[in-house]
Amino acid sequence: MENFNGLSMLPEDCTAKILAFTSPLDVCRISLVSKSLHSAAESDSIWEKFLPSDYQSIIAASPSPIPEFHSKKDLFVYLCHSPLLIDAGRKSFSLDKRTGKKCYFLGARDLQITWSDTPQYWKWTSLPESRFPEVAELIHVWWLDILGKIRAGMLSPRTSYTAYLVYKLEDEYGFIYRPSEVSVGISGVEVDTRLAFLVPEGRPQRRDRFEEAEIGESDDDYEVFTPPSDVDMEDASSVMQSDIQRPKLRDDGWFQIELGEFFTENEDDCIEMSMKEVKDSVSHKEGLIVEGIEIRPRIG
Repeated sequence: MENFNGLSMLPEDCTAKILAFTSPLDVCRISLVSKSLHSAAESDSIWEKFLPSDYQSIIAASPSPIPEFHSKKDLFVYLCHSPLLIDAGRKSFSLDKRTGKKCYFLGARDLQITWSDTPQYWKWTSLPESRFPEVAELIHVWWLDILGKIRAGMLSPRTSYTAYLVYKLEDEYGFIYRPSEVSVGISGVEVDTRLAFLVPEGRPQRRDRFEEAEIGESDDDYEVFTPPSDVDMEDASSVMQSDIQRPKLRDDGWFQIELGEFFTENEDDCIEMSMKEVKDSVSHKEGLIVEGIEIRPRIG
């Protein structure tokens, strides 16, 4: 408590100006541990600083009205926990509660998904657990190519971000053996490229439904995956043992896989985030449900 004695002796408006140079998380902590600074920590002048300069225009772009708030802090908290749908439901906007930095989620309709408008390959459907009106469900493809783009000027300036593909797997086939390539680029130049498996480790591979039609019904719909014939088994073993990403299950029930990191330096830069698997032309893929690509400030 002694660390805050000096601050508590200052006029409240001076204290508020000093606290505005910290972070939302710091201000909340100070408010809890120091009764004398509580009033200053609740000040609109502080929380106005933590809101992005264009927050009013972003809110106005949302088709759904938001509640009226008596304080800027209440508005800040709302934007952290209640993402706003914008751009005709193709994106959502929120704030990072620790830093106040902008977060965007590009819905599947806002992505470039190869063959997504070809009904025999993809279908557009709605899911109650998705924040977006539509998600993209993979029916049957050999090559998979998903690309998202956002202008750096839409994000918080001079901030390190991480992009994630958010998805589900329903009776998937063709993803368990060969890793996908994930990457982030700036204005056409790749800055972060990795390999990733979309299937969680230990999850069994469903039998190819086209193969089932040929051999008849099976008592066991799942089996250990047999790699495509064009893959060298020695190379495959080394790939499986290398440092390749695996997905994480989110609190909302979706999986996420990290696509890469980037830094917003020039507001005119075009940030490009992708996931592709275009090397396996032998085994088809199905059962992937794409919600979108989420962009959040990097932790740490």
